Amino acid sequence: MLFKITLYTALLSLSFHASAQEKSYVEPDGLNNWFVELGGTGLFYSLNFESTLYKTGNMGWTGRVGFAYNPVNYTLLNKITLDKNTVIAPFTTSVLWGSRKEKLELGAGFTLVNKGISEREVIPTAILGFRVVEMNKVFFRVAYTPIIRGGELIHWYGVSIGRNFRL
Repeated sequence: MLFKITLYTALLSLSFHASAQEKSYVEPDGLNNWFVELGGTGLFYSLNFESTLYKTGNMGWTGRVGFAYNPVNYTLLNKITLDKNTVIAPFTTSVLWGSRKEKLELGAGFTLVNKGISEREVIPTAILGFRVVEMNKVFFRVAYTPIIRGGELIHWYGVSIGRNFRL
């Protein structure tokens, strides 16, 4: 009887032992990203398209354009104030360094803020960030994006999520 209980326990414990093999990372072949950024160079939010302009080994160079529309007056964190019916367009370029999956990003650009037909503001910005592109082509990024507005340096941050694709 003790032998049967020991045998059944051993067989039962062996059936629960399963080992999964981790797949090795395969970099997505798309050279473009579309993403939503909260905060960042779009100030509050922006919808963005980014294309890889140059890519080699552990380095790449990207260009990005975005768009956002602000339908109401608001002030965010007592730092950023935007008027009603403002159109926002961030333009940036970045250099990426790192492995195939995780990359450090360093970039610069400007954000164009249109308050009307004749009233525009150009806001210089920079990017220091970290990004990951998963095998399933999900794009995720966090970044420190300081901006200069009205002669004042404003410390700002952004979080992005989107998708990598090929045209």
